[in-house]
Amino acid sequence: MNSKFKKWFLEGYVSNVEGAFEEEHEPGHKPHPWWQVMCLTGVDYFSTLGYQPGIAFLAAGAISPIATIVLVLLTLLGAFPIYRRVAQESPHGEGSISMLEALLKSWTSKIFVLILLGFVATDFIITITLSAADAAAHVRENHFVAHFMEHNPTLWQVGITLGLILLLGAVFLRGFKEAVGIAVVLTLTYLTLNAIVVGKGVMLLLSDLPKHQADFQAMLMAAAPALFGKPFAVHGSIGLILLAALGLFPKLALGLSGFETGVAVMPLVEGGKDDTEANPVGRVANTRKLLLSAAAIMSIYLIASSFVAALLIPAHEFYPKLVAEKSVEKSQLAGMKNQPAGTVLMSVHPDSAYVKEPVWTVAVPIEKYLNGESEIDVQVPVNGMDTDMVHVHFEDDKDKPGFVKISALKKGGSANGRALAFLAQKFFGDGFGTLYDISTILILWFAGASAMAGLLNIVPRYLPRYGMAPEWTRANRPLVVVYMVLAVVVTLIFQADVDAQGGAYATGVLVLMTSAAVAVTIAAHRAGQKGLKVAFGVITAIFAYTTVINIVERSDGLKIASFFIGVIIILSLISRVWRTTELRVDKIEFDESAERMLVEMAKQGEVRFIANHPDERDAAEYSTAIREAAWTHHFGEAERWAFLEVYVPDSSSFSSTLRVEGVDVGGFWVLRCHGVAVPNAIAAVLLEVQKRHKRRPHVYFNWIESNPMLFLLRFVIFGEGDIAPLTHEILRRNQSDPSKRPIVHAAG
Repeated sequence: MNSKFKKWFLEGYVSNVEGAFEEEHEPGHKPHPWWQVMCLTGVDYFSTLGYQPGIAFLAAGAISPIATIVLVLLTLLGAFPIYRRVAQESPHGEGSISMLEALLKSWTSKIFVLILLGFVATDFIITITLSAADAAAHVRENHFVAHFMEHNPTLWQVGITLGLILLLGAVFLRGFKEAVGIAVVLTLTYLTLNAIVVGKGVMLLLSDLPKHQADFQAMLMAAAPALFGKPFAVHGSIGLILLAALGLFPKLALGLSGFETGVAVMPLVEGGKDDTEANPVGRVANTRKLLLSAAAIMSIYLIASSFVAALLIPAHEFYPKLVAEKSVEKSQLAGMKNQPAGTVLMSVHPDSAYVKEPVWTVAVPIEKYLNGESEIDVQVPVNGMDTDMVHVHFEDDKDKPGFVKISALKKGGSANGRALAFLAQKFFGDGFGTLYDISTILILWFAGASAMAGLLNIVPRYLPRYGMAPEWTRANRPLVVVYMVLAVVVTLIFQADVDAQGGAYATGVLVLMTSAAVAVTIAAHRAGQKGLKVAFGVITAIFAYTTVINIVERSDGLKIASFFIGVIIILSLISRVWRTTELRVDKIEFDESAERMLVEMAKQGEVRFIANHPDERDAAEYSTAIREAAWTHHFGEAERWAFLEVYVPDSSSFSSTLRVEGVDVGGFWVLRCHGVAVPNAIAAVLLEVQKRHKRRPHVYFNWIESNPMLFLLRFVIFGEGDIAPLTHEILRRNQSDPSKRPIVHAAG
């Protein structure tokens, strides 16, 4: 690799440092004012305005404004307090994962974190792919270019999506500064255009408020049988309406998507002058401003847009393509002609995850078919307030002789997935509508930027520290390439289908929010804050309920998340095994006693260590051990030597600082240290002694009789095993010249 390119590509890489925190403000990764970072998270959060009003109407129909108010209340009273606490407890961008990591120990903690990282990957990678796919759909649906893309729509959809993803990657390869700058422009422009559209809609509603109030009540009355199984009086059933809205809330949960990225990008938030690495008070305060401002802005837009969309857009314009097929015997059709209704009933099913099936029942007139017509249009009532046209096609069923296949099709409405874009064109004409479309396309394209920023911050804080990713993953640009490849693969698998990815997106968002709620509930419990513990517990229950409902209704989301989890765990464990023969030591410190012992041994010309597995740690143990070693390895007991003992408190950790202490036990010198694995610690001590004292140290082992594969497994999991050959292999990998390598002796 060209050295200049390599320097640029790996810019910002730092080797592992001691402690829980990594270097944050690397070149090209400088902090920004909180409102600018809010715009970076806002390209994800605010961009959901493009489809949230439509999703709300499809999911909740007439009560979508009420369901949206429930969503806003949970945002302000649930999600915001949760992530406000997360920002305080985890101010370096690790999010709730680091809070939960601290609750568990050893391998249990690592596996749990890997599972949560699987959901993070699901949320953030799908954010990139789904948003780009939605942007591509907006491009194809714009009336200026739609006729060019009528043929091979899937090819156009996938091609545009891939182009947008690669363009996003190019921005991040360029640097964070450019990403934040673009986000500020796109977010402010998009919010301004939405303020114009929603503001116009609100003015229209207020200009004839009594009429629209009556329309809203009529919509509720018309929707009552479908929602509650019976009609009801609106004024006497507020509780029933709220109950229905609560039940429908899980379908609207995508409107909560911006909080996890809000805390994930905390290292980008500028702090105060008095901030320290351990206590960045200013950064925490500014992040809380970011979260509150984003939640407040989004809440206003969500409520206003839900009323405007529900009352000013005809119901049939929200629905996606609707399809139905039914095979009927021709002899039966002839008999149906004489029935009073003269129709065959068909349940029309939606091509959407947000609509309960079936939506409409179409009464297909048989007489026209019997009179020779194969194509007819049928008027269908919608929500009792509107009608729409369904196209019906008759043809002989090739698989069933004597049967006729009846197909019903309704084209997708003009407001499906783009309610506010529909209103922008309706209110202000094609010019403004196209400008709004362009703004929507750009912010949806860049919605992946906040997800990318979150991934670039979170992943390097865990996987390299666990030894479950190569060290180069601490640099930004290699990770950008990895994430882009993943996004391309996901896009190709799903053919850039927005609905197909929606379940995984919602699952990732909700699982992470539930884990955050659990983390802050436990934090409040440990802090003795009883009131907060109860409040956070209630919020946790709501998020858990929402997550379960979402998984039940859209199990594909859990399947996709499970795939990400499986891939992360498998690749992480492979990386961990591959890297086990690294030194796995950040630095080595010798106390005064240990240093004195090493100086004395160096004076005799040879520095000799006996690797010892500590048992009683008394003079009798060491006396027996030295006699056995002298007999096995044929050296004199009078020579000066030292025992080398390694204790492994947590073998799941990948690296640590070795602090070596010298102890004199009844005249026997012992060097003791705590490491993550015995052979790695021994090799690191030998290399450091050689470096400091210019002597090739010797270390003596006894062979152990057992299954080599069993010992290898013990080494990977517990940091122990067949120490002698593993120590030699680690030394060989770190010092290729045998004449300069510490000498390993094994006998027995």
